[in-house]
Amino acid sequence: MKMRRIMSIQENKTVINKIKKLILLAVLTSIIPFSLLYANPQILGLSMDPPNPGFGEAATVRITYCAQGYNDATIAMAVSVNPLATNANVSGAGQVFVLYGNRTVNCQNMLPPNSTPGDAYADAQIGCRANIQPGNSVWDCTHCSGPQGVTFYREYTIRIPAADNFPGCTNDRLYLHVGMKDQQLAESEWVTRGTDPCTSETLFWDIPLFDPDFTVNKKVEGVLQQVGDLMVYSIDYSYQNGQLVITDTLPTPPGGGALRIVSIGPVPFSGAAPGDMLPRTITWTLPNRTGDTGKAEGTVWVLLEMTTEIPAGLRLENNATGTMGSITKNTSADIVVGEAAVNIAKSQSLDSVPFGDTVTYFLEYDINGSKLIVYEPFDNVNSVTYTATAPTGWAIAAPGGTGNGWYIMDVCGTGDRIIRGSSNANVYPGLIHTSPNDFCTGTIVTDVMIGASYEGADSHVFIRTNNLGGTAQAVAYGVVLSVDEFIGSNSGGELGFQRCYGEPANCSWPASAQPRYNIETNRWYVLKVEAISDYSFRAKVWPKGEPEPAGWDVSWTDTAPPANSSCASGNWYVGIAQQGGDQYWVNDYYNNFMVYEPRAINDPILIVDDYPETQLTSSGTWASGPHAGTLAAGQWNWNFSVTGDEAGTLTWWGVVNSCDPITNMSSITGLGVTQDSNEVVLDPICPDPEVSVTKTAQPTSARVGDTITYTIAYTNVGTVDVDTFYIWDTIPQSPPATLMAINLGGGSPGPGNLIIWNLGNLSVGASGSVSWTAVIMSIPYLPMFDKEYLGYLIDRYTFGTERKGS
Repeated sequence: MKMRRIMSIQENKTVINKIKKLILLAVLTSIIPFSLLYANPQILGLSMDPPNPGFGEAATVRITYCAQGYNDATIAMAVSVNPLATNANVSGAGQVFVLYGNRTVNCQNMLPPNSTPGDAYADAQIGCRANIQPGNSVWDCTHCSGPQGVTFYREYTIRIPAADNFPGCTNDRLYLHVGMKDQQLAESEWVTRGTDPCTSETLFWDIPLFDPDFTVNKKVEGVLQQVGDLMVYSIDYSYQNGQLVITDTLPTPPGGGALRIVSIGPVPFSGAAPGDMLPRTITWTLPNRTGDTGKAEGTVWVLLEMTTEIPAGLRLENNATGTMGSITKNTSADIVVGEAAVNIAKSQSLDSVPFGDTVTYFLEYDINGSKLIVYEPFDNVNSVTYTATAPTGWAIAAPGGTGNGWYIMDVCGTGDRIIRGSSNANVYPGLIHTSPNDFCTGTIVTDVMIGASYEGADSHVFIRTNNLGGTAQAVAYGVVLSVDEFIGSNSGGELGFQRCYGEPANCSWPASAQPRYNIETNRWYVLKVEAISDYSFRAKVWPKGEPEPAGWDVSWTDTAPPANSSCASGNWYVGIAQQGGDQYWVNDYYNNFMVYEPRAINDPILIVDDYPETQLTSSGTWASGPHAGTLAAGQWNWNFSVTGDEAGTLTWWGVVNSCDPITNMSSITGLGVTQDSNEVVLDPICPDPEVSVTKTAQPTSARVGDTITYTIAYTNVGTVDVDTFYIWDTIPQSPPATLMAINLGGGSPGPGNLIIWNLGNLSVGASGSVSWTAVIMSIPYLPMFDKEYLGYLIDRYTFGTERKGS
């Protein structure tokens, strides 16, 4: 292995490191001449600009290589948190491809991140075409097998994947792995190509620290209609390079009635305790991440019960505040007693976008009139491994036992705990929630993550089971999430249903579908399944943190149910299961397990998004989603009615035409409340202004007492306007020449014998000129002795001065 370290001591530069590493093995075939027909490209040079991009940022990769003449060259690139390349057909290991494709298609810029790009091709290719074979060319370099090579230079623009593509909370270094091969690069060759350093190279860099910042978004789940009903206020947060403090003020319900705190999480918190009656103020002080790279994300929450009836129609307002040093942000969630809960969250495709590129906004709305009956975030469960018993509120699902145990863990140290199952291959333990014991129709929502063991691992959620496993009366309906398209004997997709009954268990997998998102290991997803009736079910899944899609991915009705399987035939429980897999040891992870019973609603809804039309260009056709949107007067509007619970995502996009930060938020109105979303901020990436300046003089030679006129012509040859454009020139007042200005040409006198022209805005392509006239007072003057000064300012940024002699 070869290592070279390159340092820059200039300000704002970082250390970038290059490793020649052992990924790919040259393959030779005995067709004469060997070095011409089958020889792998040799990487001669590799660099990246900027040298230390952060998560979600774009970068230009420049590569020079020597390729043979009679086969196309292929290339793939992956960003990883691992110093060595990992298996290209296993997702979730912290390796994400950013340049990939098929050997017959030229490489494309700015591809979406993909952990397993070989899945798209029958022969599992991952390398795109870097160049077409040059044929009998002029050899000018040495490839991996000989001197008969041709030099190629390529530039590719890639985007560093977002932080949630990589496991861990404190990743501080990223690696760019580059591998090449002649003709075809398959996923199986990414790691196993031996010890040849010729065809592969790696850059690595330390991730730059984010500026201190955070987001908070409050929402409410559940409906208050009867004494004993539950509701939960939750605040989703993310924060970086600082310490976040969240304060939630819970007032007494106005107009009568009472609310009691059932539970609070995660610990530690202060200001209230379970059993307290409102009002209370709860504070969470999260771990200090000052100086840490990356972001920490999680949720704080409080579960409430209505103990005394609150008048219907009364609006309960709730506000929370996040603080980090001098930064303060507010978030609120309101609910009307007797009405559905209404929530909206906003996100954007990228946090920074180049000027002139497109940004996509997502408006995730949720209208939930169902009764919340289970809320289990696992935050208050003791952090131990349960090997013989189940956590409080749960029971062991018969007859699977506990496998190797259920472990409560806090991955990022924020108190946001999860539960992890563990079992050997072909062992399938489960947990059922002890209440309700009569679940029939309703909705189950839970976060799911499948451990990174192998592509074939599954997770499983019980929709309803009578927990009589091991007996002839056993019946269980479930939904399975898989990282490949095989669920049991069904190869229809990664999300599907399972039905088992009897002893020995007779299991079938009657319906599967490919969800809208490719399922990967070691990544969190939200799984939502609804039992519409005794035997009709539907489900969908989406990446956690992304907007919930409208509609459903897969539906199924059991038209030939087994005996004793109706809702009226016994007790029915919901739950989760640990799928040990059929080849390897697999861990399944769950969090935020919630169950709802249905309640009908019927109301009009209005969603509004005021977009900054001076900073974004949008079109009335640039929107999509389950409901049609209209654009008028710089505002997107969606009007629709709901007859039951509904969640979905509305999308619109615009072209960035500003260099200033773009702040945007949305709102939803209906069911007696108006709810604002969180705020998103987009940082445009703007090119520097570029102005061409030429100076001339007439006449070109003169004597003392002669008059001379200088003309300075300018053109904006860049891609952005110059907001405030100046030109200044110096009147010589010392040898070798002294001049006296007699006409400043509209300029203003300035300090140091300057003439200054303030020309205001200079748009792209605009041009003009300024002139001034002087009399030569002493010594013949040559215009080349003079200097003019060009300067331009954009807002608070000064791009300095440019000097040009004429």
